Formats: sequence, structure tokens, C-alpha cells
Amino acid sequence: MAAAVTAATSGGTFANDATVGTIDWDTPSNARASEDTRASATLLLSEITKYLKATNFGFSIPTGSTIRGIVVEVEKSSALAATAEDNSVKIVKGGTISGTEKAIVGAWSNTDAYSTYGSATDLWGATWTAEDINASTFGVVIAADATAAATARIDHIRITIHYTDLQANFYVNLIQ
Repeated sequence: MAAAVTAATSGGTFANDATVGTIDWDTPSNARASEDTRASATLLLSEITKYLKATNFGFSIPTGSTIRGIVVEVEKSSALAATAEDNSVKIVKGGTISGTEKAIVGAWSNTDAYSTYGSATDLWGATWTAEDINASTFGVVIAADATAAATARIDHIRITIHYTDLQANFYVNLIQ
């Protein structure tokens, strides 16, 4: 079987999602690229942001491929060190927030740094087809909370997909 991996791909659509939290992210689309223009949310102690929802990644994984793992990287920081932290990180499948909770315990740094969620073999508690991943409704959500007054900031969200390309495997077997 032909193992394959996509490039780390940025989302195309960003929005606030009120499934959790009450505090909006300012300019969610600023999480589209790593260029120090950030989506941000100002929080008081114990407040929780709404989800910052990133979808429309534009993947084109071949039909029939087996999805092996999903890696999400979020470049994030807090305006004051040790005041913002993950509240929830989940996958979005078919537009629905689902799967295994991936929030990392610990405070966000006061400088931008990528945090990695999932792995080359982690399916986030869901089953996947290439069509699920290729859909504009595939993505990820992240919400932050505060241990003191904080400004949570997200500079970039990107996803990498690990898969087995059954079409490439068929072609290799055909020419042998």
C-alpha cells in the first residue's frame, strides 16, 4: 500500500461557533496564515471563548484512500503568559463538532508557538473517508479559557492528513 501525507494545509473559512463559551474571537479569519495578525479574544477569570471554527481546507485525497491519521497544529499565544489555556479542541466532520477531546493541559506561552493535536495514527475517535476529509465542512474547533484576565490569540491553524492511497497501490501492482 502506498502511504501518503498531505502538505500542512491552512483552512479557508473561519468563524465563531457558540457550541461552547460566550466570548467571541475578534476577526477569526486572522488564523488563516502565520503572519502575526491574530484572531484574539479578551477574557476575564474563568470565561470561555466560543469555538474558533476552521473549515474548508481544500484537501483532494483520492477516492478510496484509507485515512490513517489527522494532525492539527495551532499557533497560539496569550498576551500575558500563563493566563490562557485550552478549553476544548475537537474535530469537525460534515459540519458537526465531534470526536475525541484533544485539549492540552497547560498554559499558553506569551509568544506564538505551535501546539500539535492528534498524530499520524490518530483518527480523533471517528471513522473517515476521503470524501469526509475533502469536504468543505471538514475542520477543527478550538476554545480557550482564562486562569486570570487574558487575551487568547491564535495566529494560524493547519491540518495534515496521513492516508493510504489505494489507487497508487493498484497502479504499482499493475505495472509489476
